Amino acid sequence: MKSRLDRYLEKAAADLPAMPHIATQVMKAADDPETSPEDIRKLIDVDAAIAGRILKVSNSALYGFPSEIQSLSHAIALLGVSTVSDLVLAASLRQTYRHFGLMEQLLWEHSALAGPLASHLAGLPQIDVDPALAFTAGLLHDIGKTALANSHREEYELVIRRCYNEQISAMQAERDQFGFDHAELGSRVMAVWQLPPRLVTVTAHHHLPETFPQLDEEDGRVTAVVALASACLDWLGVGRREPNTDIQVSELLEWHFLGLSDEDADPILSSAAEHVKAAQALIR
Repeated sequence: MKSRLDRYLEKAAADLPAMPHIATQVMKAADDPETSPEDIRKLIDVDAAIAGRILKVSNSALYGFPSEIQSLSHAIALLGVSTVSDLVLAASLRQTYRHFGLMEQLLWEHSALAGPLASHLAGLPQIDVDPALAFTAGLLHDIGKTALANSHREEYELVIRRCYNEQISAMQAERDQFGFDHAELGSRVMAVWQLPPRLVTVTAHHHLPETFPQLDEEDGRVTAVVALASACLDWLGVGRREPNTDIQVSELLEWHFLGLSDEDADPILSSAAEHVKAAQALIR
């Protein structure tokens, strides 16, 4: 007997997000050791909007280069192919939304900033996880919300309204409305996109911190970093009406799973706030 998620996937196939074409091309090229920076530049050059966004982000406080970057070639040389590939993915993910009202804007802000924040947290000496992997995992962890916003926009607005008015989690509201949640759906979407299994695992488990110890060690730590980045964004009010200062990050299971102490809370939250401010160029 098919689950409600299986039935949803059959009916909503046309409404599921498609992997942005330019991101697919650039990510594939970046994984090929024979690819040159010039090859990457030619791929990005065909989309003026994304090329412009890459230059804007390269010149932002996120990277803080001392002199202006005036060309894609210069940006790729300074940032490296892997980082530019991540930025192309970030710049193109907005295209996965069929509509773009207030709800989508809030979802987009959270996802777009989860990538750079997860990367920042991953690079902290107390955490020490691959920042590039954390960036991509952070960007994509809520892709299931995009799928639901595309296929059932009015119903998903009810989910968001319940979260704000009743102070319940998105996961609970989604299960009540659809019979499954965005993490379950998102992992299926990413499997359709044929993304690496590690990214699928992060998306499936990022709201299940009690399962982190059961995962492969690196999978568990990357998932915990993404979960922590998401919690920090909620604490800051990114993608929400207002900051959720009731969140005590040092009491979260993902915090303890990463081996962080109470003394780490203030410096990590301060650095998170600063990094999110610098990363605002990704969503403008």
